[in-house]
Amino acid sequence: MGGRPRIPRLPQYFFRWYCRRELYEELHGDLEEFFYERVEEKGLRRAQWMYWLDVIKCCQPYAWKDLESQNSEIIMLKNYLKTTYRSMRKRPLTSAINILGLSFAIAICLVPYAFVDQDLSIDQFHENKDNIFLATYHADRDGDVRYYGNSPTPLAEALAADYAQVVEACRVQDRQVVMKNGDRVFHEEVRYVDPSFLKMMTFPLKWGQPSALQDVNSIILSEDMAVKYFGETNPIGSNVTVIFDSNNTKTFAVAGVANELPKAHAISFDFLINFENYKISDPAYDLNDWTGLVDATLVQVKSPEDISVISESMEKYRILQNSVVEERPIAEFSFEQLTTLHERSRYINNDISFGSREEGWVILSVLGLFILILACFNYVNIAIVSASTRLKEIATRKVMGANRRGVITQFLAENMILTLMALVIGVLLGSQVVLPWFNELFSENLELRLLDPQLWLFFISMALFTGLVAGLYPALYIARFDVIGIFRGSVKFGRKNKLTKVLLCVQLVLACITIANAVYITQNNAFQLSRPWGYDPTNVLYVGVNDQPAYDQMRFAVAQNPNVLQVAGSSQHLGTDSKTVMLHLPDRQYEVSEIAVEANYFELLGIQLTEGRLFQENYESDDQKVVVNQLLVNRLEIEDPIGRTFKVDDIRYEVVGVVSDFHFDDFDSNMVPTVFKVAEPEDYRYLALKVREGTTHETHDFLQAQWLAIAPELPFRGGFQEDVFDGYYEYMASGSKFMRAVGFIGILLAGLGLYGLVTLNVSGRVKEFSIRKVLGARVSSVAAQISKQYAWLCVVSLIIGLPLSYYWCSLLLETFFVYHMPMNLSGAFIAMFILVSVLVGVLAIQVRKVAKSNPVNGLRAE
Repeated sequence: MGGRPRIPRLPQYFFRWYCRRELYEELHGDLEEFFYERVEEKGLRRAQWMYWLDVIKCCQPYAWKDLESQNSEIIMLKNYLKTTYRSMRKRPLTSAINILGLSFAIAICLVPYAFVDQDLSIDQFHENKDNIFLATYHADRDGDVRYYGNSPTPLAEALAADYAQVVEACRVQDRQVVMKNGDRVFHEEVRYVDPSFLKMMTFPLKWGQPSALQDVNSIILSEDMAVKYFGETNPIGSNVTVIFDSNNTKTFAVAGVANELPKAHAISFDFLINFENYKISDPAYDLNDWTGLVDATLVQVKSPEDISVISESMEKYRILQNSVVEERPIAEFSFEQLTTLHERSRYINNDISFGSREEGWVILSVLGLFILILACFNYVNIAIVSASTRLKEIATRKVMGANRRGVITQFLAENMILTLMALVIGVLLGSQVVLPWFNELFSENLELRLLDPQLWLFFISMALFTGLVAGLYPALYIARFDVIGIFRGSVKFGRKNKLTKVLLCVQLVLACITIANAVYITQNNAFQLSRPWGYDPTNVLYVGVNDQPAYDQMRFAVAQNPNVLQVAGSSQHLGTDSKTVMLHLPDRQYEVSEIAVEANYFELLGIQLTEGRLFQENYESDDQKVVVNQLLVNRLEIEDPIGRTFKVDDIRYEVVGVVSDFHFDDFDSNMVPTVFKVAEPEDYRYLALKVREGTTHETHDFLQAQWLAIAPELPFRGGFQEDVFDGYYEYMASGSKFMRAVGFIGILLAGLGLYGLVTLNVSGRVKEFSIRKVLGARVSSVAAQISKQYAWLCVVSLIIGLPLSYYWCSLLLETFFVYHMPMNLSGAFIAMFILVSVLVGVLAIQVRKVAKSNPVNGLRAE
């Protein structure tokens, strides 16, 4: 049901608090009228923010209440501050545990907030984001409808010519090149775009004009690349040389340098050049060829509603595309809005953006919530038990006239003050320690935007949540006791309160889960480090070359090196480069990865043959033969693969062998169905070497020296085969460190909570333990008295926590890891052992303290 929009409550309460009663109706009536006018003109959200500003503007002396009318509120606030300060001084241990526990939790919670905030802000800074769309298409691949972000090369010009609603259209194509400026030579990625790119996208230039893209001889650099090649000087007018390949080189004049990009971006660039230059890098490239694809086609329309009109009439382009590319028919064209592109790009193949990291949202948010609940329950427990030392204070307040509501208000106010202190410490700890550590650990660039109103709303929400959750029940519980019972000494609580035990049980369960997280992730990391790749990368090096002459020279040089045992050439190489092709079967089409290799490539890399044969040294007899991996055989459900044939690019190939499965990419990606075919010598672009044990580094230095002699103007492109997954392993190690840190905080909070409870319990039983010691009780008897009420609680917590930890960690590994360790109970039992050790240690500290205490002093205590 509809209705008038509601005025924001918080600023309205603030206005009522400071405004004179005789002026309130008149002034607030004006504010209310302005608010509803702005809702009609500028929208509800804008009107709410402007209402806030109006309330703040009106907070001036003429509108303030008299000091006398505010005096009681000020006195009450001062009283709350005094009682909080005195309580902290009397009970520094419990206060420190509460404040530090909440501070740690808030600091951890800032990480998921910053992570989610950045992810939701990706590419939202573009001024025309609502009107910009990426052209996409759907296609049936082996019965599975897939979503693609690339598009036919001529589509951009066709859309601009055929539809008046299209304001701008732009093609985007990326290519690896060598960039050279003096002695600075690096492999880089150039982005070919139409001049409209900088009109559509909001990438302001630090130097130069966006119109420079119209010049095919100009290049625009990002700020990072400008510093990399020219230092801090203005590079406008300077030249850089782009080496597309051994036969195509061009010098460009620097005509623009972009400002530093916002951290929340997915679409970016290092170098921009006019799309017409693609003909230089590939002279055979036809800009009007519907069989060719560009990485992206972006269109900007007059209004978002126009895209539906264009979408409904895309059938003609589908028919045109399918008429010339029969082997890869398109089911339909569609468009994805820039505002949702980052979120949706995880489902789009060959997209220029990168996908939303929803998995990161979930795991970080859940861990943050676990830690926050741990801290809040810790606070509740200690607040309830520590109130036993304030019974006479509560009774005195009631005798002096304080009602139940006043006592509740007092304790809630104290809790809110402690929570605000924890919030300040937590924000400082999170922004200065935890967030920078997380960024360094995962190579992220998360930040807290202090001027963002949503951040302050998050702070306020955190303070209210923790303050109310942690303080509401203790305040209600404490306020219910009557004065007579307190003075008679018949009120005893804290030690046998059932809620404290339930909350401690929940704390221990959550701590068990967080510890198990750390254990299982660490175990999984070790499992993946030892997981076989499906081939043998040890003592293998590779070199990437640009053309056949460079390959021939490098191969001749390495043949003279006594450390080199075996050499093989290929057009693509495992772990670095592959090609996607379409298998044409009688009843369907199937996308696979293709690697063209020399006959001895399998032997060099230790790829195992499981059926049939490998390629023969005389490649001419095998030019229409292929070797496939077992995964392809399984996916196609072929019972007898040897001798089966299929077409690729109008050429029919026969399967002569099957090899075992292997990982082309890291373990975060699925293994892919792969076809190996014989590479023509003129197409060799990689040289793989098997070297003697212990000579890999020496041979690597030799390869670099030979490369410098063969192609001194080009940077060396090669390395150790064992290093191709290094980035993944480093990321996994970082994940383990983070999980261990969170697990440590979980242990710390659970340990602090139990320590605080046991300390208060023991301090309330000083006389009892002193009498027991005087009567000859042993330390073991005292230990049993202290531990017995917590022992069964720990047992129950572990009985609940173990299966929950196992189930949660199983779900975690299944969700976030394509290939993970086989699940077992070892991680849960290790987590249990760690937790039990901490709990026993906490109890041992208290037992030792009681054992060493003088019973005479205990008997004298009041």
